[in-house]
This record gives sequence, C-alpha cells and structure tokens, in this order.
Amino acid sequence: MKSILLSSAFYAAIEPVTNNFENDNYKAILAQVDWEAEAKRCYNALVGFFRDTAPRLLANTRESIGVVDICWNEYGGNIEVDFMPGNDLETAFDEGCIMNTSAIDNDGFFEQYFSISGEDSFQVIDRDYSGLIMYFYKLIGEVIASVAKTEEFQSLPLKAPFYVTFSFFHDDERDVIFEG
Repeated sequence: MKSILLSSAFYAAIEPVTNNFENDNYKAILAQVDWEAEAKRCYNALVGFFRDTAPRLLANTRESIGVVDICWNEYGGNIEVDFMPGNDLETAFDEGCIMNTSAIDNDGFFEQYFSISGEDSFQVIDRDYSGLIMYFYKLIGEVIASVAKTEEFQSLPLKAPFYVTFSFFHDDERDVIFEG
C-alpha cells in the first residue's frame, strides 16, 4: 500500500465543503482530523471486508457482480457495501442486491472527534451531516483505485465491465467513482 493515499485534490475538494458548514465547532473538529489516517483506516477496512466477503459470495451465489455499491448508512454512520448482479447502471439497482453488509465501522471516528456514537451522529450533527458524508465520499473516491488493485478485491466474481458507485443515502442517486 502506498504511504500516502490522498492527493492534494482531496484537500482542495473538501475546503469548500468545510466552508459551507453551519456549525463552526464542526469546522474546527474536521480541521483536526488526520484524513490520511482515516483514508488508511477506510482502505484497510474495505480490503478486509472484500477478503472476508469474496469466499461467501463465491460459495452462495452463481451470479457475477456488475456493481459494487458503497453507501453511507445515515442511521448508524457506517459505510455499507451492496453488490448488484447487473452492470447496466440504468437497471442494476432495480434488480436488487446480492448482499448488503456494513464494511467500514465509523463508531470510533464519531467517538474520537465528536464524542458521540455513530447511531446518534445523524441527529446530533444535523444540517452539517451531508457535508461530513461528502468528506468520506471524496476520501473513498481517492482510495478505491488502490483497493481495486488488491488481491482481495480482484477475487470478487466481477463482470466486465464493473462499476463501483457511492451514494450518500440508500435512496439517493449513485455516482460512479470507479470503473473496471
């Protein structure tokens, strides 16, 4: 794994997000976050998730994966991964998912920086919550290319082409953050 996962583009992209926060205390908190350490934590969590999940997928389904959907769970603050069999982005999400599981546990993040649980994060952070998710959207967008190169990710039964998407909430529009 590279020693630096985040580019200067990440920091440039989060600056306007921070400027739009209503709560100045949250701006100060986010300025204290070691985002490189968070990127490494998310990278390691995703690699571990794919390492543990690939054998279960191979054993329990005959379907290949067309979309790996990464989604923020607003009710707990974790980041989940869904797998869609279809790789036609127009219909893949209508066909349902193969498996939906929490992949990145953010409880420690919320406890360390906000002194709250992940379950309480949505209610406490309130209007600035979408901005916080945008930080992780940008972060995951930066690390996913490195994750996709790992043996753990490549052991998934992926279609050609496949897509990795990200959405802020389960019923939101997905953005393609990686194509393979």
